[in-house]
Amino acid sequence: MSGQTAQLVGQIQAQAEVQRQEAKQREEAQRAEIQAQRAEAKQREETQREEAKAQRAQARQREEMLIQMKIATEQALRKEKVEADEASRKREQLYMEHELKRQKVMVEANTTLQQERVKEDVHREVAHMEALERREAEFRQQQEREGEQARDAQLKLRELAAKELKERVHLERELVKQQQQNVVLQKQREVDRLEAQVDRHLLQQAQDNLAKPISKATLASVREEVVTPSPEVVELTEPDTPPSKSK
Repeated sequence: MSGQTAQLVGQIQAQAEVQRQEAKQREEAQRAEIQAQRAEAKQREETQREEAKAQRAQARQREEMLIQMKIATEQALRKEKVEADEASRKREQLYMEHELKRQKVMVEANTTLQQERVKEDVHREVAHMEALERREAEFRQQQEREGEQARDAQLKLRELAAKELKERVHLERELVKQQQQNVVLQKQREVDRLEAQVDRHLLQQAQDNLAKPISKATLASVREEVVTPSPEVVELTEPDTPPSKSK
């Protein structure tokens, strides 16, 4: 009977040793998996940082382009205003010269023929001034259309910059979310490791209890356990299952 008990204890100890080796292998595999996941997460974070950096550089370039376009537009508007003022001044000066000439001719003209000639000259001058005014009006309209096109282009660039800024903020939020998920995964791995340590501690306690000398008074109970294994022995002989991810 003592030989059977020693054989049973030896079998239990051998099974416990096998389970301890399997638990050690699982722990090493989990540690390697965690390291691989950390390396992959670090690589993703580096890639996302590089993309965010490139987008920020592009946004800065577009902002500089917008500023340059704004400066160029303002300079063009100032130049147009100066040219318009100069043209208006010249037109007024020309009109005054023609008016003085007309008055001088009218004063000097004593005959009807001379007055008719003066009138014809005045009509020609007026027609010439009206043609100049029409050309200036067309020039101002053309300048206004070009100014509107420049403002539309500037508005589109601003919208594009705002869209890219929104995408950059979204990318940074995704980066923060990924970092939070990595932290949660690390905490879960730590919990699994602690649970595995607790299981190994309980297993060691069971082995220590089984290794103690067995008295004659307990041989009957041991023989009964050999016939009908206790829940603890059944639990020790069951195959290991990986720790649940939902803990």
